[in-house]
Amino acid sequence: MGDSSSSAGSASDPKPTDPSMYIIPGPYRWDVLRKRTQSAYISQRVWNTEHVNRLKTRRGRPQGGPPTGAIPEVVTDYLTQAGFIHVARMRHIQIDAPLISALVERWRPETHTFHMTQGEMTITLQDVADILGLPTDDIVVSRSTSEDWPAVCVAVFGAQPLASEFHHSGDLRISFLDHLYNRWTDHAGDHDREIYFTKAHIARMLGCWLLTDKSGGSNIGCRLVPLLGGGFDEVGRFSWGSAVLAHFFRNLYECTDVGRSDMGGCHILLKI
Repeated sequence: MGDSSSSAGSASDPKPTDPSMYIIPGPYRWDVLRKRTQSAYISQRVWNTEHVNRLKTRRGRPQGGPPTGAIPEVVTDYLTQAGFIHVARMRHIQIDAPLISALVERWRPETHTFHMTQGEMTITLQDVADILGLPTDDIVVSRSTSEDWPAVCVAVFGAQPLASEFHHSGDLRISFLDHLYNRWTDHAGDHDREIYFTKAHIARMLGCWLLTDKSGGSNIGCRLVPLLGGGFDEVGRFSWGSAVLAHFFRNLYECTDVGRSDMGGCHILLKI
């Protein structure tokens, strides 16, 4: 990161030491990389041997297929077109919260890398593609604004949420998608319902564990719903993998703050 002979910045910055024995929570040269003072980073508390709370990893219910077990063939075809078939076939993976906490302590937001004794490491788009099988190129995922959200839900999911199924933040509660998701067998063979079910399933995967926020997979941003409104080929043209990685990087950045205790995002990217 720099010449160890360079002077440290302020009194709160750790003194340079033998890098073969310790992980220094910041660069040797403090004028090179610095988004905020080192005292705001969780790594400073680790350096000072202060107590650090274990992060709570927020995600929803276990991922996986429909309640009946195997994904119906017609739904499999739709999920394949949309680029979500690999995600849909993944089963629940237990997240190691202490491991996530330890890695966050070594994350530097300035470079988007983990600073380890053997060097810097990071998560790449290729990792996302290999682990999740999501598309990582073509159209950027951008959120819509100023929509009639109940009408959008009718167009995308074939049902209108109740007022109580919208969170006060404006997000859509996953419980609405659960209702559609759990009634799959009631509409088997209905072409339109199969499309609605598949889109609800994709939205559920996004909200529960791919793009989770601090709600713990209880909500999905309504601004993502219109992106599912086209055909499944159109849905598959969005760079969902890039969105998942960017969202996770943002959560990593926020969790380096000493005051943060909850972490959203797709934690499986650090588990595998």
